[in-house]
Amino acid sequence: MYASCIQNYFLNVDTATTHQVTTAPTMAQAEEVMSPIRTAITRSRGPLYKFLTEGSIQNTTGSKANRVKLASTKKGIQNFLTGSLLEVRPMSIDKLQGLRVKIATIDEWLSGDIREDVIGALEQGAAKEQSGGKNDDYLIVAISSEGTVRNGSGDTIKMELMKILKGEYNAPHTSIFWYKLDSIDEVSDPATWLKANPNIGKTVTYETYQLDVERAEKNPAARNDILAKRFGIPMEGYTYYFTYEETLPHRKKEYWQMPCALGADLSQGDDFCAFTFMFPLRDGSFGIKTRNYITELTLMKLPSAMRIKYDEFMKEGSLIVMPGTVLDMMEVYEDLDNHIAEREYDVRCFGYDPYNAREFVERWERENGPFGIVKVIQGAKTESVPLGELKKLAEERMLLFDEDLMTFTMGNCITLEDTNGNRKLLKNRYDHKIDAVAAMMDAYVAFKINREAFE
Repeated sequence: MYASCIQNYFLNVDTATTHQVTTAPTMAQAEEVMSPIRTAITRSRGPLYKFLTEGSIQNTTGSKANRVKLASTKKGIQNFLTGSLLEVRPMSIDKLQGLRVKIATIDEWLSGDIREDVIGALEQGAAKEQSGGKNDDYLIVAISSEGTVRNGSGDTIKMELMKILKGEYNAPHTSIFWYKLDSIDEVSDPATWLKANPNIGKTVTYETYQLDVERAEKNPAARNDILAKRFGIPMEGYTYYFTYEETLPHRKKEYWQMPCALGADLSQGDDFCAFTFMFPLRDGSFGIKTRNYITELTLMKLPSAMRIKYDEFMKEGSLIVMPGTVLDMMEVYEDLDNHIAEREYDVRCFGYDPYNAREFVERWERENGPFGIVKVIQGAKTESVPLGELKKLAEERMLLFDEDLMTFTMGNCITLEDTNGNRKLLKNRYDHKIDAVAAMMDAYVAFKINREAFE
């Protein structure tokens, strides 16, 4: 309603000719901003609207006086007196790029899994208008409840907003209203709820909130969604396996000449291979290093935000780009072999996921002997226990990884739980790589089976 009110003001009260845009993840959602204005036009209560809506839109040849001055058309809502237009656009950068808008409203830019920074695109378009001289006061209003999806572009914007609020950098043209509880403890205290929604008691009752709090207690799957949407506390989606704290990297460490278990996940062999080394340490924790291979082609095809991430991984040395369109397993083998020789890692066992791994494993066996090679079949039966144990290690911060790639893959881990509570890694999204974690699990299984090799 707030977005609608602002759009309506600039369309009908402000006499300048404006181009206005409203956008949301789905077109139906964007309609929420348009429909109150359409209702106002249909009802035309006050004198201004009576004047703007009298006449007929069909009247194109008769007297201008009998023509309607404000109408909802297929373009959007048009004000024919000022030549202003309010239209709905899809929420993607290429649909919003280079628009010379004066007023833009964006709805729910944090809630879903959004991969593009549309606010930036709109800002550029509106600022371009400035250089034309005229439009020096554009307005972009972005509205959203908290989301439960991590590492989308919305999160980046949110961090920027936090910096502005903390005063870390000065942005006098950005005005932020952020409604949230300060901590989870406040959820149980109804007196604090007004912080998360000043409309309680007006547009939404306390009772609704009370019911939601009870539901969150009873149903852990809905808990994160409710905390995010109702109380503004961003939580990971309930299916995300590792929490944010568990994915923070540790200090840099070298494991030169140390014994380790190696895990390999070659299941997307043509374009992505992951190898993870696990170094059992004295206190029961594990040092983790990972090395991943992709092809140039895969790298070229990445969307820009992912491309920036992958560039970071390449810089830190956890991601290696191989020439060509398909990974040559023998080249990968040689590179990995050199890497192990360089660091003088003492690889004592090798766990692998059998899918797509035959030639690699056969060569490994030829050159390193058959000892300690473990086949880890994918599926809830074999994965459930090691996943649970890795999760415990992660909670206690006993998986000592120092590479961002590991942070990234752990952050993408989603596990499926069957009715018996057995878990397995979900590997359906190609852009959300989790191979390094799968490889870590293979290494862990191999380590457990060959524990005597590490005595």
